[in-house]
Amino acid sequence: MNKLFYLLGSLVVVPVMFTGCNKINETSTQEPVPVVVQQAVSAQAHHYSAYSGAIEESETIPLSFAAVGTVAQVLVSEGDMVKKGQLLARLDTTSAKSAWEMAFAVQQQAEDAYKRLTPMYKNGNLPEIKYVEVETGLQRAKAAAVIARKSLDDCNLYASTDAIVGKRSINPGMIAMPNISSITLVKISRVFAKVAVPEDEISSVKAGDQALVTIGALGNKEFTGSVEEIGVIADPLAHTYKIKIGIANNNLEIKPGMICKVSLDNKRINRGLQVPTHAVLVDESGNNFVYTVDAATAKAARRAVQTGDLLNSGIEITAGLETNDLVVISGQHKLVDNAPVRIINN
Repeated sequence: MNKLFYLLGSLVVVPVMFTGCNKINETSTQEPVPVVVQQAVSAQAHHYSAYSGAIEESETIPLSFAAVGTVAQVLVSEGDMVKKGQLLARLDTTSAKSAWEMAFAVQQQAEDAYKRLTPMYKNGNLPEIKYVEVETGLQRAKAAAVIARKSLDDCNLYASTDAIVGKRSINPGMIAMPNISSITLVKISRVFAKVAVPEDEISSVKAGDQALVTIGALGNKEFTGSVEEIGVIADPLAHTYKIKIGIANNNLEIKPGMICKVSLDNKRINRGLQVPTHAVLVDESGNNFVYTVDAATAKAARRAVQTGDLLNSGIEITAGLETNDLVVISGQHKLVDNAPVRIINN
């Protein structure tokens, strides 16, 4: 009876042993996983930073009268295009004109006396002292006429350059004062996008960096420009620095004061490596890793990596890879460490 139980036990154990051997054989003959690989290369991509700002004119030219007077006429309105030398406004010229006419009359009288007495002086019929008085009187009359003419001319306000009237601060009947702006001209054939850059980012901004400026008031129209000015004094409260991005405004559609969004290309070169974003996987502990392939053994190896910034065409790897490592970019989800692979790159 004991021999029978022993025989039955042997029959049960033997199939189990054979079954285990079959599993071992299946593992050892696992089919290679088809994968696509790509070399890890130096990350030399541009970095883009986003900011908000406002448009401002490229040049502001405040104009004021050189004399005190009552405004008689204003010939332009805000938004008008003006040319260099164009008359913009005029003061009441009654007093200035009368003063010039009187000074001019005195000059003519002095010139007439000088012409009459000069021959007499040359003939010796006029004392030299009298001739000097006549000559000095003529010079004074001419100087007084020049001053009077200047005062009359100062009653007119002219455009100093081709521009647009940005602000008009006077109307007829108002008293105009020197050094107080009456009309402000602005140039907007080129404009600036003025933005504030945090102090921890300003060191990466360089003159000439390219920027994309989006203006919501123009239907999110995009314009290209470059950094032309970088502030050197920080805002003491916000700890930011002002930069200006020059933009061509050939159609004059961009107006000062418009709100804009700026995407700034810093052109900073990264020190890490670059791989496609989808090649990086995350384990249950939140750690990043990739699979690399050893071309000699055709096996995959799991590599823990540290990631940096997102780039235009991938992600920066700051640790865990070496240049030209073959990184699996397709088929990685089917892999385990030391799994056999078959590279199927076209």
